Amino acid sequence: MTGQFQTYAEVVQACYGLPHPNEHEFARMTAPFYRFRLRENWDDDASGNYVTVGWILPSTVTNMRWTNKFKVDHRSQTIDIPYAAGEDYENRAIAEQLELARAQGIFAKSKKLEVEFYRVLGVDRIVRIARGGSGVFGIQTFGVQMTGYTCDERTGELRIWVPKRSSTRMAHPGKMDNTVGGGANADEDHFKCMLREAREEAALPEKWLREHARVAGTISYLYTRDVGALGALNRSLQFVYDVELPSYIVPRPADDEVEEFLFWSIPETLQGLKDGRFKPNSAATLIDFLIRHGYITAKNEPDLETVISHINRRSCL
Repeated sequence: MTGQFQTYAEVVQACYGLPHPNEHEFARMTAPFYRFRLRENWDDDASGNYVTVGWILPSTVTNMRWTNKFKVDHRSQTIDIPYAAGEDYENRAIAEQLELARAQGIFAKSKKLEVEFYRVLGVDRIVRIARGGSGVFGIQTFGVQMTGYTCDERTGELRIWVPKRSSTRMAHPGKMDNTVGGGANADEDHFKCMLREAREEAALPEKWLREHARVAGTISYLYTRDVGALGALNRSLQFVYDVELPSYIVPRPADDEVEEFLFWSIPETLQGLKDGRFKPNSAATLIDFLIRHGYITAKNEPDLETVISHINRRSCL
């Protein structure tokens, strides 16, 4: 079977809708973006400093009908929430804006918009945004990706637990995924996020994870996509976890997001990556795992340096 990709560098590149340029090219490429800004501190000084917490695509600025809670300045390419009317004002302003976009029919309704919230990073106070709208405002998010594997006690063969995404999912239905993964809610750190996702997606025992799951580093990605009629800029930092599972701990679907767990050998995993069977960011995570464990090397990936630089590219602007 001929793979969709010839190299692992091509697999990783599929995770990034934007090129991987040098600093000069990066500045030129992002110049059209609008900065989404919040006040650094709320005080009596109306001229206080602003902090950039997100980046919004020009097409979104044009298509969105902005409420009076936002100040849009096309000359400076900034979108601010300049007013304060109580502790929860910014949260309400963002939520109302997303609801308006949905009422306009330019932003699709999603369960993620309703029940899961990310924290807007960059200010000391708690500002939340619905997960489904995070890319619309181009905020920096973080989450976890965990690879669960088992080593055969007799042969030493390493096999990876690979979930197949449900065919009913809106994003990447039927694709292969990382063992456990997801974004951190507004009130979570990455360790709590890992425990929750492992429980919800794979029914893995918390006690084992607390004792054996290990942070192996981070990966990051930055890409654009369409959300209805709006453009979205997805910027994410993912904390990468490894966990070795004994033969008696078998991941199983615990919700409707996973159809089944497959127990793939390293050759099956490598071929699945080149065949394009994995969700893009999960592919990047697995390639990182396979590099660290010595299965992808300069001998079977001629552009290994590019692969590593793409996996660790900047996600902040």
